[in-house]
Amino acid sequence: MKIALIGASGLVGNHVLRLLIESSFVTEIRSFGRQKLAISASKLVQILTDFSDVEEWARDWHFDVLICCIGTTRKKTPDLSVYKTIDYGITVRMAEWAKKSGCSSVHLISSVSANATSRNFYLRIKGETEEALLSRGFTSFQIYRPGMLIGKRQESRPAEWVGQKLSPFFDLFTFGGNYHSISAVKLAQAISNNVEKNPLGNRLLHYRDFLSVIK
Repeated sequence: MKIALIGASGLVGNHVLRLLIESSFVTEIRSFGRQKLAISASKLVQILTDFSDVEEWARDWHFDVLICCIGTTRKKTPDLSVYKTIDYGITVRMAEWAKKSGCSSVHLISSVSANATSRNFYLRIKGETEEALLSRGFTSFQIYRPGMLIGKRQESRPAEWVGQKLSPFFDLFTFGGNYHSISAVKLAQAISNNVEKNPLGNRLLHYRDFLSVIK
């Protein structure tokens, strides 16, 4: 299986990349991003890009799966138009390129409560991205909607750090539902396992679904 991956420098994306490298069902991975990753493997090809010319990319590389782990924060990207260009724009443009290249399956990390009509900017962008990719008509479209992600990031996110510390308490009130926190490692494992299973159709996955796919 040949895989295109965006967002491999992020918390979940990096774990996904490492799992795919170790997986026997994967023959080639092309990671697209702005910075070179401190990891190498015979099946990994790193493509450095700012995604400004996706429409001009050749379509002679035929791959099976596109995995989208890309995302930014308001702290890193306070300009809302730039924020949307990254979270929504890059993801949609990559999906369009994938569709034209013959890719049939897309896996997208979104967020719990993502909704294209939400008043919350973050949740609205996530919802709009889901709808945009759904409209492209992939044979398989898997949407992962995690709650609080647990794991150590390279950059400082004080509010998220506090949230992670408090998550064991708040998880008690989720009763294992959609808002339950999940470690980045477990989410990455769920994505890797699901990619290998190669399910057909469109599906929204939440906390309990992640655990089910991992088993």
